[in-house]
Amino acid sequence: MQANAPFGAVALSTAIEGAGASANAIDVALVPTGKMATTVTSVSSQDLSGSCDGATHFVRSAVLGAFAMTPGGRGVARSVDQVFAAVGAAAASSSQGGTTSKEGELDACRAARPDAQAPTERCHAPLRLELVPLLAKKAAPAPEPAAKPTEEELPAISSSCPAGTVLSGAKCSPPAFAPTHLCDPADSRACAAQCGKGDVGSCYHLGIHYLSGKDLPRDDARAAELFEKACSAGVAHACYARGKQQLRDILSAKVPPDAAGRAKVREFADKACELGDGWACWSAAEWYLREGPQAVLPKDATRAVALLRRGCDLGYGPSCSSLGNMLVEGKLAAKDVAVAVGVLQRACEGGQAEDCVELGDILRKGQGAPKDGVKAIAAYRRGCTLGDMRACNAAGSVYGEGDGVPKDVAKAYAFFEKGCPEKGFGAEACMSLAAMYEKGTGIPKDMARAAALYEKVCGTGGCLRAAEIWQRGDGVPADPARAFSLYEKACMQWREKKACDAFGPLLESKDKERARALYAEQCARTQDKAACASQKRLGGATK
Repeated sequence: MQANAPFGAVALSTAIEGAGASANAIDVALVPTGKMATTVTSVSSQDLSGSCDGATHFVRSAVLGAFAMTPGGRGVARSVDQVFAAVGAAAASSSQGGTTSKEGELDACRAARPDAQAPTERCHAPLRLELVPLLAKKAAPAPEPAAKPTEEELPAISSSCPAGTVLSGAKCSPPAFAPTHLCDPADSRACAAQCGKGDVGSCYHLGIHYLSGKDLPRDDARAAELFEKACSAGVAHACYARGKQQLRDILSAKVPPDAAGRAKVREFADKACELGDGWACWSAAEWYLREGPQAVLPKDATRAVALLRRGCDLGYGPSCSSLGNMLVEGKLAAKDVAVAVGVLQRACEGGQAEDCVELGDILRKGQGAPKDGVKAIAAYRRGCTLGDMRACNAAGSVYGEGDGVPKDVAKAYAFFEKGCPEKGFGAEACMSLAAMYEKGTGIPKDMARAAALYEKVCGTGGCLRAAEIWQRGDGVPADPARAFSLYEKACMQWREKKACDAFGPLLESKDKERARALYAEQCARTQDKAACASQKRLGGATK
């Protein structure tokens, strides 16, 4: 009971004790109409601020709607309308005591729209909270953004029921009292058994097994039948899976690419999103943006934007990311940087590090949105924490320049150092840190350290700068051989013109024939007049 009671209801102990021996059941009617969610998927104790002692979880999302709870009779089933009516009658007779509870109005909930941008008046009671455990320490940043799942990697339906219970229909029950329940997605036999008993979530999982052909013989027709059955019963993932299957069949010419076939794709895609699955909204939006041979649906940027916006509102970070970038670029949707700021903020919070950098740049420069150095730093800090070294460098630059925030060399150094790890690569931050050592900006000047950092990021001008330091003996013992090697690397491997300009004369003193070949290659590739002249001077023919 505790796992199924609405969040805003009276304590069950109070309800049961208040009912005494006269009632042997409690009827609960839930009318969910929407969900509010954060894009944040994980939080560590280090991320918390304020009075959070003893916190163990954070609220990821809340399902909103209306509920009614009243004493009932064992074996007597009442409809939602009857439960709400019973609560109203009990309230009128003032005989409810501690057994009856209600919040929200049924008629208001039935008037709610799936595309509403705000909770429905008189239908926004919290029914369910999704609680996610706090991490003991920050999660390591993902090396790359998560790839879009393939057809065989359709997401499984997860159960949020407490340990010892299973998801049976819309409620959590002990297995012994559940006539049917959601199966383990990896167990095809269990999914077949539970689907046969009527659990539609298990039918969706069974459809994936038939579609993949891993544990069961591949049977696309059977998969389609199962997906449609689950979709009709309100399983969003199943609607998306069936739409994707139809899309694939049209592209492979298994079904005609006629208006009816395309309408079926659109129907399943839109329904999946309307049922409240952010991932499905994001995935289906791409179908409306395709062009060329892979396009099945007519290109419709307006519809794609609507799907992405809903996916973002449902707390799916990549959907916020796609929408935010569309609004910034203004190519597929009307450019609106001011709105994009809020969307990118949610993407950044949801772990999209590149969007933290984008957001920080907008706020730092004030291009299309008010300039705000403090908020820019917050976005860069989040991106840096997520492992984007560009964000670390940007945050350090803001503090180093005092750009919209008080200048703070110590904080600038800390961000540059974090963005230039001993192991790994952070070109911009390493260059910035090297410059601090070279100039002695707020730290003791150390040319050897500066040269080492420059060498670490050779391909971004680092080798050239390090070579100049070693060639001149600028704060370090002169080392012509090392300088020669660095100039050579920057010129031959990274094609840096300034490095080649310095390397050519040094090479002439060692090997004129090789120097002539170098000048010939530069002359042919870049049409550089000085290189062509040097080639000719060394006896090479030029066009």
